[in-house]
Amino acid sequence: MSSKTELQRMIVSLLKTLPKERLTHYASFKQTQLERFQDAKVIEGISEDDLKLQYVALRELVNDKYKNYYKLDDKLLRPKGNPEYYERLLKEIKGDGKETLLTAMRTVVFGK
Repeated sequence: MSSKTELQRMIVSLLKTLPKERLTHYASFKQTQLERFQDAKVIEGISEDDLKLQYVALRELVNDKYKNYYKLDDKLLRPKGNPEYYERLLKEIKGDGKETLLTAMRTVVFGK
């Protein structure tokens, strides 16, 4: 892991393992980072130590180190106040249940 090209190759392979983003944004993290690390001019401007640090940070991101380290308990994931609201939000983020116009109007009017 001493040369810049080897670090570049390892970072690009890790970036390719990232899953597709659930929500569409103006810019994709995966795509922008792939473009950045595949450009040889950009890699020349980054020191080898910084590339090592970026590789370690990306590896921890891919392995969900902090998600597994700081586990969320059920009180945060299913609050007592309005559990249907949070379940509906999670379904919408995951793309499981799309609301139609009528169900969206029902939710606004009746609050369910």
